[in-house]
Amino acid sequence: MPGKPKRLEHPKIVYFVGFIFGLITIAVVIGVAYHLSFSPHGPAVLRPLTAKFEEGKSTILDEVRQHEEFEKHRHFHHTVSNPQLPEQKRPVCYICHSDYPHGKNKKVRALLNMHTQFFVCETCHLEQQEGQAATYKWYNPLDDDPKGPFFGTSYDPATGNLIEGDDPYSKISPYIHAGGKIESAIQRQDAPLALDYMKVKDTLTPEQRDNVKKKFHVNIKAKGHECKTCHSKGGILNFKQLGFAENRAMDLEQLNIAGMMTKYEKFYIPNLFQ
Repeated sequence: MPGKPKRLEHPKIVYFVGFIFGLITIAVVIGVAYHLSFSPHGPAVLRPLTAKFEEGKSTILDEVRQHEEFEKHRHFHHTVSNPQLPEQKRPVCYICHSDYPHGKNKKVRALLNMHTQFFVCETCHLEQQEGQAATYKWYNPLDDDPKGPFFGTSYDPATGNLIEGDDPYSKISPYIHAGGKIESAIQRQDAPLALDYMKVKDTLTPEQRDNVKKKFHVNIKAKGHECKTCHSKGGILNFKQLGFAENRAMDLEQLNIAGMMTKYEKFYIPNLFQ
């Protein structure tokens, strides 16, 4: 408009100086806030909160988590994260053993630990008494009669991968015939003996703990079944009755995993990226 004075632009140095003063102001505010809240030279009004948080941290729990991460990276085979059952619904095995209990034999530990996705420990380590019969069924501590479909019982025709199914908790488990009834061979952590042990285990000597653990290992053998006990026609597991698809059952029955484990001392993986 006529008569309106022309706007003058500030020199760039003014913006630069303002920016510097802005940084100084922010730094001063942060310094004052730290002095008032956390600094040992000031009132430190928030230090009690941080101290309380640190008290709640557990060094043992941190070590356990670090060990779990180490276990995941120590195994050759890819591991997947599975939903975990509530602690008291888990078998007593997990009081002492981890999700990857096989670690001594480096040659087969990944293969054996992979089986824990399908079986409970007792499926392989149950020591049946003479004349004692066992039936193998799907076991789910949250469902008395699981129907599936269960993980790994069939292939995806499009990809060839195992179908995960809708039931992440069911695993194949032995049931013992006793007194005209069929009872699960699994000892859970909500059993009276397990609950009692968990209450007093920290007060027991190592020898006393070993004596109690023997009660958990009744009818449990240290070495599991040979591969062919399950992976053969007429083995202890009837894959078709367990709901496995015909082609999946055939692959499991004809899987010559025992030969691979016994014939070869070393496995060589080609260096594809040399």
